[in-house]
Amino acid sequence: MPERDRCPARQRWHAVTTGLVALSVAALITVGTGPSAAARADAVLSSSSGVNAVAFSPDGTLLAGGYADGAVRLWDVATGQIHAPVLAAGSGAAGAVNGVAFSPDGALLASADANGTVRVWHAATGQPSGSPLQAGSAVNAVAFSPDGTLLAGGCADGAVRLWDVATGQIHGSVLPAGSGTAAAMNGVAFSPDGTLLASSDGDGTIRLWDISLLANPYATLCTDVGPPSRQAWDQYAGPGEPFPQVCV
Repeated sequence: MPERDRCPARQRWHAVTTGLVALSVAALITVGTGPSAAARADAVLSSSSGVNAVAFSPDGTLLAGGYADGAVRLWDVATGQIHAPVLAAGSGAAGAVNGVAFSPDGALLASADANGTVRVWHAATGQPSGSPLQAGSAVNAVAFSPDGTLLAGGCADGAVRLWDVATGQIHGSVLPAGSGTAAAMNGVAFSPDGTLLASSDGDGTIRLWDISLLANPYATLCTDVGPPSRQAWDQYAGPGEPFPQVCV
């Protein structure tokens, strides 16, 4: 029997996986450091300002960049050319753009900046869509809900704010996720079905929020647990408080 046939299966698998890893590393080195890769890197879209955030449009044709000089730039991915006039979202370091996000249909682009303003733009033209949304604190990240009706902003004051995209009004209550600079919100993301919102902050915490509860807490609670009993109401609201008919 050949020597290789007497090798345990584990050794043979080790030899195979080791070879695959070696090939992968070799390919990575070739792609990552070869002349063609260097040429591609030199052709990357560039500007004179630092870039804080990037996002692709849903169809992959546009790339948005949020810049430290307060601008938002839209690039045509195929040509590498500016797609629309530079969007002047803010001014100077105080207006640095920290986050950008496209709506699910690609029609809108949201930008969030360090002076506490969230702006929504028409991606095709670069024109504003509605009035700027004021957060009252630097906004570090933005995200559209999957249906495009809500826009979430993660703020430096430790709060998460939700806006109705159509009206520009705050949706539900401000979510007090944390407090102080250590708890500044660094990221927000909706679940694919839009029922949950995740937030991440500087103190190492990720929180999940039930969006339906924010929009209509009574309706959600009535559906999930039913109407409160008089005894439960007295326990939590206090004796003598009027007993509301919240589930009708």
